[in-house]
Amino acid sequence: MRRCLGTTNQLERLAKEVKRRAKVVEVFCGEEALVELLYLVLSNLNERLEGRRLRGFAEVLTGSYHAA
Repeated sequence: MRRCLGTTNQLERLAKEVKRRAKVVEVFCGEEALVELLYLVLSNLNERLEGRRLRGFAEVLTGSYHAA
């Protein structure tokens, strides 16, 4: 697992990206606006990393496992 993640750089980058986007807005009209911004940043990141494969992890297919 350590080999795949390496460091917390991805988490630090995510925090910087949210902070950078929030600075541009300066004033949010409510909590929903902040939640929407966070959702959009995470959605964008997910799209960029979606096709990435991690070494040492098997592909999990939806519906191929059952919760106990």
